[in-house]
Amino acid sequence: MHKEIDPGKAQRELMRLNREAQRPKGAHYLLLAMIVLTIIYIVDEITSNMNAAMQPYALFDLFNITSRSVSAPEYKAAINTVAPWQVASNLFLIISPFYKALSDRYGRRLFLMINTIGMGLGMLIVMTSQSTVQYILGMLFMMFFTPNDMQVLYIMEIAPKEKRATYSFIAKGIALISVSLIGVLSKLFLQQDVPGSWRMVYLIPVIVAIAVGALSFLLVRETPVFLEQRRSFLSLTAEERQARAEADAKTGAAEQGGVFHALKFIFKNRQLRWILIAGFLFFATTFYTSYYATVLEGAMTTELVAVALIIYPLVNGLVTIVSGFFSDRLGRKKACLILGSLALLGLLLFVLSCRLGWGPVAAGIAYGCSIGGLWSMSDTLILTMPAESSPSGMRASVMGTISVMIGAGMFIGQALFIVLQNFVAMDLLFLCICVPFMAVSLLVLMAKVQETRDVDLDSITADTYSDR
Repeated sequence: MHKEIDPGKAQRELMRLNREAQRPKGAHYLLLAMIVLTIIYIVDEITSNMNAAMQPYALFDLFNITSRSVSAPEYKAAINTVAPWQVASNLFLIISPFYKALSDRYGRRLFLMINTIGMGLGMLIVMTSQSTVQYILGMLFMMFFTPNDMQVLYIMEIAPKEKRATYSFIAKGIALISVSLIGVLSKLFLQQDVPGSWRMVYLIPVIVAIAVGALSFLLVRETPVFLEQRRSFLSLTAEERQARAEADAKTGAAEQGGVFHALKFIFKNRQLRWILIAGFLFFATTFYTSYYATVLEGAMTTELVAVALIIYPLVNGLVTIVSGFFSDRLGRKKACLILGSLALLGLLLFVLSCRLGWGPVAAGIAYGCSIGGLWSMSDTLILTMPAESSPSGMRASVMGTISVMIGAGMFIGQALFIVLQNFVAMDLLFLCICVPFMAVSLLVLMAKVQETRDVDLDSITADTYSDR
């Protein structure tokens, strides 16, 4: 049943949004907004990568493993303790779409700030952990905020439509290059003979995350797409809202968004349904990004691992920036085909680099190419194409809901890994699991999903792709 809005509250909100829309923007506002959003992207990527990079050293410390060997039985026992929680933590993300959908009601700016500060607080909990329980809680906290990617939605709603992927991937590319700061901080603070030295690697990112999160609310304006959608909805009479709600019920779309409306729309909409299937299969391949540091630590010294941690983000960032240009010029589907192939080739070379002793430079380049292709394809499947296939009034709701449903595919890869890593070498498992799932995902994407490049975000309706 359609839920009516209190007329007084609707009028006050409409007046506030009208004032926000009428506020003049400076000549260089887009540049300022992109700078702030890029810094937030840097925070997001560092938060996403920090736990995986520091995992061996945190486990050595928290589990009192004196051998400092990832092949030691004590380390395998530590992995077996933490890894199931990493899998289980994905269940925590079930509430993520409900959270993200709130930005369809209350605006993007508020949740941009909350996400960024939340990531900083999550890193702070991990940094100060004195027990496995606190470490896992901090990890859960971080994993709640990092997948929301409000900065991506922001960029897509303020960028010119013909440059959406370019702007998004340039910002992400710069952010990924900045992940090399983890390697720099590791060289500065990480000491092999000081078990707790890994904590200092978190300190500067924690400070930056909390500071830029607070400042973003002052420096960045609400997106014009949200303002237009929300003001249009609030301007309707009660009868017009009721009529629109009844029309939406037939298509599965909803002017106000919301998780349950988004679920209904995703399963009714052929385009989003096939994106979900392709993305779900694809995400079974992403598990290896949680364990690459363990493979590196088993193949070289801690000092050389730090070199690889500096190199791979540089390559990752360059691949990501280039992929944005490919996506806007070749289309989303062809770009995914190229990126998926690069991810698998890079992963193969990473395994060979570690096994054959090619050194940290070769390993860093190979891993950078692999995750550059992997996460660029991920962003296309989980963010870009769903956003370009959803009406404005429920775009954030669809993106949040479908990202969790797609992310559930990670359970398959994680579960297979946790069981089989007791019998098969970790690096070989990367290839055995990733190759078949990636291949099937790409086949579904190429055959069933329609191209979304150049679509006008303001004009998307529930029927935009139905007749294509």
